Amino acid sequence: EINFEEFTNLLNWISKGIIKENFILPYAEKDLVKFENGKRSLELLGCEHEMAIEKVIIKKENAKALLFNLGIAYSDEVFRHKISKLNRFSKKSVLEIINDLCKFKIKNKAGTFIGARMGRPEKAKLRKLVGSPHTLFPVGVEGGRLKSVFEAVEKGSSKENFPLYECSSCKNSTIYPKCEKCGEFCKRKFYSYKLDQFSNSEDVDNEKFLPFKNQRIDIKHFFEVAKKKLGFRIDDLPLVVKGLKKTSSKGHDCENLAKGLLRAKYNLNVNKDGTVRYDISEMPLTHFKPKEIGTSVEKLKELGYEKDINNSPLENDNQILEIFPHDVVLPACKNSPDEMADEVLLNITNFVDHELEKLYDKESFFKFKNKKELAGTLIGCMAPHNCAAVVGRVIGFANIQALLASPYMHAAMRRDCDGDEACIILLMDLLLNFSKKFLPAHRGGTQDAPLVLNTRMRAGEVDDMVFDLDISKKIPLELFKAAEEEKSPYEIKMDLVKDRLGGKHEFDGIHFSYDTSDINLGPSCSSYKTLPTMKDKLKNQMILCKKIRAVDTTDVARLVIERHLIRDIKGNFRKFSMQVFRCTSCNSKYRRPPLVGKCTNCGGNLMFTISKGSILKYLEAALELAIKYNVSSYLLECLEIVKKDIESVFGREKEKQENLAKWF
Repeated sequence: EINFEEFTNLLNWISKGIIKENFILPYAEKDLVKFENGKRSLELLGCEHEMAIEKVIIKKENAKALLFNLGIAYSDEVFRHKISKLNRFSKKSVLEIINDLCKFKIKNKAGTFIGARMGRPEKAKLRKLVGSPHTLFPVGVEGGRLKSVFEAVEKGSSKENFPLYECSSCKNSTIYPKCEKCGEFCKRKFYSYKLDQFSNSEDVDNEKFLPFKNQRIDIKHFFEVAKKKLGFRIDDLPLVVKGLKKTSSKGHDCENLAKGLLRAKYNLNVNKDGTVRYDISEMPLTHFKPKEIGTSVEKLKELGYEKDINNSPLENDNQILEIFPHDVVLPACKNSPDEMADEVLLNITNFVDHELEKLYDKESFFKFKNKKELAGTLIGCMAPHNCAAVVGRVIGFANIQALLASPYMHAAMRRDCDGDEACIILLMDLLLNFSKKFLPAHRGGTQDAPLVLNTRMRAGEVDDMVFDLDISKKIPLELFKAAEEEKSPYEIKMDLVKDRLGGKHEFDGIHFSYDTSDINLGPSCSSYKTLPTMKDKLKNQMILCKKIRAVDTTDVARLVIERHLIRDIKGNFRKFSMQVFRCTSCNSKYRRPPLVGKCTNCGGNLMFTISKGSILKYLEAALELAIKYNVSSYLLECLEIVKKDIESVFGREKEKQENLAKWF
């Protein structure tokens, strides 16, 4: 922790001390310069001390420990005799000197120092597509800028690509696979733009027929049918229901509009596959206490948790239980600005129950009235980059913005717990509303879609990263000795997951080496999420950097400017001259503005997609950061050149006259 010079300064200061009830060191005004280095050494060692008038006081117990390391007993006579001999040392290593003085072997507690930076703040929020749609139903340009279903209904019709169906019973042409008039299933129809005719098959006389047609539909009719099916009155309708401008699937299939009305009622948004998703940062959990997850002992017994890790019957909420491989704990963080998982999950269960009753004429499945009833609910857990969901079971909720699950569950999703993100889907919602027909036809459209459902994981088939997980009760002494000698980790024999694969206890009997009093006691919400502006976030980051001794503030300022701010400024400035223009009414985009100066589709006003403000928003902050923290002259000049380039396009901002009161 301290070097040789700092050590000698500390010894020099200690030699002037007096042992009474406590250990007293001189620190009068005349001694400040003389002993300030010694005091700093005391702070670096983490030795607690108190400031008093012209002296520093170290409590007896702390002083005993400090002097013991120097081989000095806590006695004024012995102290005077021994401290006078501690003047010169031939060795320069402080640790070696301490080991020569102390009766016992003192180990290097600090070890090797490593640097790390924050990757990303925690996440636990409802997933929303661009535009936050409630339904996969296209409203076209008639839906306006917000893609509002109500706005399209007011106009009476909507023109877009819609699927072609014909009822086999009443011969009604519709866009749904089930006739909204008679309730019978419909046959798919196909259309050829070249021949301008319909067909019952995709290929006729080597001519390609499409399963959709760009047509104008009576959206008001489908809206009224949905409203009647749900039994909604005007007062029951949500304030806003958003759809899509257009669909991107191969057959341009669309959802029943009634589902969108229900989702909007329960404040839920749809994903590209027809399900409702909740995204969460991942965190491993091997053990828990009932009180930490807010689930009663009786309910946990119903879920199969009958004994604790000591094989004692489960009787109180302080006993430690080993989590089952398919069980998960979801976030219910009260400090988070986003929706809590328990609220969202309860809304989804109510949505599914309402859907079963009104759309499918079935009995409600969940019938939940409060959040406590959610324990035992089945969900699908999935990572964004693959196409397989793993069935999980909710056992409780914690005040943490993370998906707490067994390491096996994370590995089954092919994820690592280093800031990775997963999502959950209510299993009934997945089974009822998911369809491959909704998935986009472009490359990567089938990623992040539960095409496969894994109902039972096999320990040997999950991601092999978990195979090296340590599951022993105590870390063996050999590991610490090997670490001291900087040996390879594989040279040490430990109880790992891979040693249990194929046996009876490959999932259970996992142990931990260090206990936690309560998993909810850590920071539940990062200030990065609660601070309103980027300027505030940057300011607080630099204040924190100043407080941390291991951080080079100048280097942090350089990295922030180089990796984020200047890239954003240059990127937006470059795109400004290549930008497209957008209609404020219908969101139509133009590479170049039409000569008429307005939207050719609806006559609305045109506006920039990249504004002046998006270019200038970080410029002053970057310059202030560069000057304040003394970054390299090269980086400062780069910023000044960018500023001149921006001023050459937009002009120099006029100086504002400010009130004198601002400076007092």
